[in-house]
Amino acid sequence: IFILLGLFVGIITGITGASGVLVMVPIFSTFFDVPLPVILGTSLLVDVIASASVSYAYARAKNLDIRGTVWILVGSLMGAQIGSFFVVSVSKAFIMLVLAVCMIFFGAKMWKNGSPKSENKKLEVPDKVSQYLQTPIGMLICGFVIGLTTGIFGAGGGLTVFIVLYAFLKFPIKKAVGTSSFVMLVTALSGVVGYFENDILDLKLGLIIGLSAAVGGALSSVFANRIREEILARV
Repeated sequence: IFILLGLFVGIITGITGASGVLVMVPIFSTFFDVPLPVILGTSLLVDVIASASVSYAYARAKNLDIRGTVWILVGSLMGAQIGSFFVVSVSKAFIMLVLAVCMIFFGAKMWKNGSPKSENKKLEVPDKVSQYLQTPIGMLICGFVIGLTTGIFGAGGGLTVFIVLYAFLKFPIKKAVGTSSFVMLVTALSGVVGYFENDILDLKLGLIIGLSAAVGGALSSVFANRIREEILARV
């Protein structure tokens, strides 16, 4: 069951660049008797392993831009460490609510933007906001928020990074997915350190699901890099 779950998590990560927490938290919270902090810490470990495989695949396809996200990485590393210390004080219901709202809202937006009838291929943000967020200070702030979500919600920040790159920094969708996977790798690794130090991480479970996710992520990344961007957006 865990191997199949890992393959599914990897497929989701490879296609969307999103964190495995989107799959793992709902499933583990519903069907398994595992404390929420342990689920979140373990999902971060899965993100590290899976996103490493996905990032490599996107890098080979030249859809990864590390230089353009350095300041986001710096901010996210700081935020991830701070967020991991606050996870025990955040209720399970609140975390589930935030994840659900984000998945529904941005899922609907991406479906609309991937429609052949859609003239606007980006999520709409004011030009002034976009210009500010493209500065080093703006990227640091974005990165810090991404890091906090990494630590508190157990997500590697992939979905948040993707939205920042695609909507605010105007990255092409494939490059946004590939780059968000790499940023998720670094921020999730930082978050894992915090969870490991607080002894709220199931190492064995994380490795089983993570290695399976790496395989699923590598396969789905090849598919994602070969299809048209409009189709990828709807997927």
